Amino acid sequence: MKSNRLTVTLVLVTLIVGLFGSSVLAKGYTIGFAMKTLTNPFFIMMEEGVRQAADELGVNVVIQAADEETSIEQLVAIVETMIARSDIDAICVTPSGSTEIIPTFIKARDAGKPIIDVDVELDREAAAAAGLEYIYVGANNFEGGYMAGKGLAEELNGQGKVAIIEGIPGVDNGEMRKAGALEAFSEYPGIEVVASQTANWATEEALNVVTNILQAHPDLDGIFTANDMMAFGAINAIEGAGKAGQIVVASYDALDAAKIAIKDGSLFSSIDQRPDLQGYYGVKFAIDLLEGKEVPNRYMVPLTNITIDNLD
Repeated sequence: MKSNRLTVTLVLVTLIVGLFGSSVLAKGYTIGFAMKTLTNPFFIMMEEGVRQAADELGVNVVIQAADEETSIEQLVAIVETMIARSDIDAICVTPSGSTEIIPTFIKARDAGKPIIDVDVELDREAAAAAGLEYIYVGANNFEGGYMAGKGLAEELNGQGKVAIIEGIPGVDNGEMRKAGALEAFSEYPGIEVVASQTANWATEEALNVVTNILQAHPDLDGIFTANDMMAFGAINAIEGAGKAGQIVVASYDALDAAKIAIKDGSLFSSIDQRPDLQGYYGVKFAIDLLEGKEVPNRYMVPLTNITIDNLD
């Protein structure tokens, strides 16, 4: 009889834990996640992290994306619609720019709706001037750019001419990656930066930009691209110029296709900034804010410089 009573008690305890162990699940939060694009595999990886968080933490997510990374007005409209929706409790945003969406963050705050900045950090001076305090989840892009630049310089034995292919001008993540790479190159007197141009995160544009750079600098030794999509264009330009294997390319994002390129030798390295974790922690911290818990003002995911030596 005692055994049966113990079994019943354990079952009841299990049921109670199942019902009340997750206040998040009981409250049924819905998190809106506004992404600047889903045309880049990086953001598809982030979406996977968002959905994993939703499954594990027991919330609903509404994911919407602008058509292109440069579609700032469209992204603003998506976020403002999420602010107006009564069924969305909190919002995460991957901004297209570092300043343009600040007024929208303020609208969310004034509406009492928690909003979190993911991946691209808002301009802190502009945000402060507007009276906005915000939570950022992402990567230390200066550090990542430095790691990539240093790895490239070391691979060139501290000697050679290099080019930088930048992201969208004025956007924090691209600017910080460029600044980090330049800092690394400055530590090697034998490294000369002969060109630094934007390709706006785009493969086709990078193909054209690098083709022109190679014509102007046929003795180029290395290239740092601020994301993998531009690296693919750079690699195509190098191959088109008949210089495959002669120019070292370092990149950023560690997409699956980039890892394949590292394996086949057309790409030297790529910084893994864990977009899945960025998406996951964006959702987690949004829930924490709704629960009245403290969250860090800035949460940085770990960075790894992926090369053939540590490729999975």
